[in-house]
Amino acid sequence: MPILHPIFITIFLFLAFASYWEIFRLEKKQSVFVWIAGILIVASVGFRINAGADYPIYKMLFSGFAIYTTYGDVLDKALFRPNTEEIEWIFVLINKIVFDFGMPFYIVTFIMALIAVSLKFTAIYKNVAFPTLALMFYFMPIMFFEDSGQMRQGLGIAVCVASFKFIKDRNLFMFLLCMYIALGFHKTSIVFLPAYWIVKIPMNSKRIFWVLVIALLTSPFELYRLGGGIFGSIAPDDLSGAYTGYLDDKYYGTEVETGLNDIVKLFFIGILIKYDKQGCDEVWWYEYMRNLAVFGIALFYFFRSNEIFAVRLPGAYMFFVTMFCMTSLVYAVKGRGRQILYLGFMTYFVAMFFYFGKGNGDRGGFSIDKYTNALW
Repeated sequence: MPILHPIFITIFLFLAFASYWEIFRLEKKQSVFVWIAGILIVASVGFRINAGADYPIYKMLFSGFAIYTTYGDVLDKALFRPNTEEIEWIFVLINKIVFDFGMPFYIVTFIMALIAVSLKFTAIYKNVAFPTLALMFYFMPIMFFEDSGQMRQGLGIAVCVASFKFIKDRNLFMFLLCMYIALGFHKTSIVFLPAYWIVKIPMNSKRIFWVLVIALLTSPFELYRLGGGIFGSIAPDDLSGAYTGYLDDKYYGTEVETGLNDIVKLFFIGILIKYDKQGCDEVWWYEYMRNLAVFGIALFYFFRSNEIFAVRLPGAYMFFVTMFCMTSLVYAVKGRGRQILYLGFMTYFVAMFFYFGKGNGDRGGFSIDKYTNALW
């Protein structure tokens, strides 16, 4: 049976040990654990060779940006002026600079991994009581899909997550600046724009339940199609074009398949509803995190009839479901309840490690017989 490369086994075992030690022995966060995990993940993701679903496409584009793109084109894209560029400007700029300096493609992936991991891990450490458990949620398997696969979206999500600081501070200017930078990495970041106001909506267990039920019931009606014209009138052409282009996409415009993903989401929803009061009472800013998490799950169900929308658009919000809310609730719930939650999450991680390893992990080139790295 295919299994993930030893570097990923090492990271998994380290985070499993660190999370247990942090939660049940030290009962407080340890920055050294975050640093060790960050270095290992940046090394394994940043210097990987031919690993990741989109790696061949990104590598092919690497030289194309330098040959067919000028810095003037990048500036036009950044200022939303008419241009022929289809890829976001900051990503293009990174590629072009690296190519012009004669460096190999793995320097691009290293820079992208360094930015994404730094922003995400910093936000996690500052907002979560037990960050190593949150990093386990990130590692298994978000790291492989975002920062080792759909790298541009992973970077966009990283900036959105970092903007949570300015949401808490109610600093609209800095939040909007973050959104502009996030758009420079991936178009889907525009969906996170309402987050600044969503966090202020009063919520409780009952409202969470009904919001998600309504989102699920409206899914078959494909109401998101009505937004195509509206979105096209208020957003730049490349954003509205991307939205309308995926409405009936040949490969991704179909309904999300029912399966393990639904079971896991129901599990998370049940925890959010059951322990909502404990989270609000024990965790600073939990209401903000919870609102973003609930909105992300609602987006998933609302767009369920279109796979690419359901997977891509809630991305930044879904980060708050596991890394922020689930981990915060482990802190908020005391005694036996904490032990049960931790055991349930670890069971999920172990199952996902093997399930992912023999499936997407093997196909993506992360298995023991396929994964290679420029460092060794």
